[in-house]
Amino acid sequence: MKKLMLHMVTFAAGFALILGAAPMASAAAKVLLQTSHPGGATFEVGTAMGKVITDNSGGKIEVSASITGGSTANIRTLQKKSKTRAFRVGMGTAPAVAWGQTGRKPFKKPQDVLALGALYPLTIVYASYKTSGIKKWADLDGKRFVVGARGGSIYIVTQIALKHSGMFKKVKREFFSNPQNAAAIKDQRVDAGFFFLNGGVPAPVYMDLARTLSGKLHFFGPDEATIKKLADGEAGIVRDVLAPGSIPGFDKPVVTWGQMWALMVSSKMSNDLAYGFVKALFDNTKQITKYHPVGKFITKKTGLRGLKKVKLHPGAIRYWKGAGMM
Repeated sequence: MKKLMLHMVTFAAGFALILGAAPMASAAAKVLLQTSHPGGATFEVGTAMGKVITDNSGGKIEVSASITGGSTANIRTLQKKSKTRAFRVGMGTAPAVAWGQTGRKPFKKPQDVLALGALYPLTIVYASYKTSGIKKWADLDGKRFVVGARGGSIYIVTQIALKHSGMFKKVKREFFSNPQNAAAIKDQRVDAGFFFLNGGVPAPVYMDLARTLSGKLHFFGPDEATIKKLADGEAGIVRDVLAPGSIPGFDKPVVTWGQMWALMVSSKMSNDLAYGFVKALFDNTKQITKYHPVGKFITKKTGLRGLKKVKLHPGAIRYWKGAGMM
């Protein structure tokens, strides 16, 4: 009996050693994808991208999206150190990433931020009631004007545009979030406010505004000279022309400015994780459209658009070189 027990103990110990020596499946790296203010579709797009990345990472990455304060706020969050929280990836506009890298205002010093790739175009126009008398940029003189939500790139670039055009001290600037801005325009508590489109489609809160006030709103952009100064002086900003009919109830083209949404991380993310994140997304971009229509504008072909003056993460560079894009 004692010999039998000894054999059983020896067998159990040996089996335990075998199990201990067997390779265990590593846990998926948890990644928190920081998006932007509510009402702008970034959270919904971020959730869609997170699903695609998680499904195509081979069990190595698990992504969850969160609502945040926008591009510059996301860059600041990337600087925070935490051993308990998930890896952070931020959505930010290309100009904001460049500002972070160079330490330009609103940042006081260079930030630890690197791009992974470009996502989809963000086109910015400005809205007013047709009865307001505001037909062009110069007509904002003396008016109450919502320039954006604090922490976002629209808020910053719109004020740069005001300075370039000599209008900065001539308008009464307001700082509202997307829902607050749309409500203020609708109720005529302001004379004009920002309005943006993702891939040529108004963001949800602005689509609702345009449909509710169909035919009653006028849309405009900065003057050509101001747009040229923006495009020449700001990384990632381009002259854009909004096609007629893009906004419900408005059938005229609008000359304005645009920028690309991009993905960004800190240098602390490993090269392998950055590479895997980019590969899982850009090798499977067609799957994004199953969850959000803006997905059709996220492609490998446009994955570096607007990032010419922006530094990339080494893991992303590895992917883009392998894809023949660099």
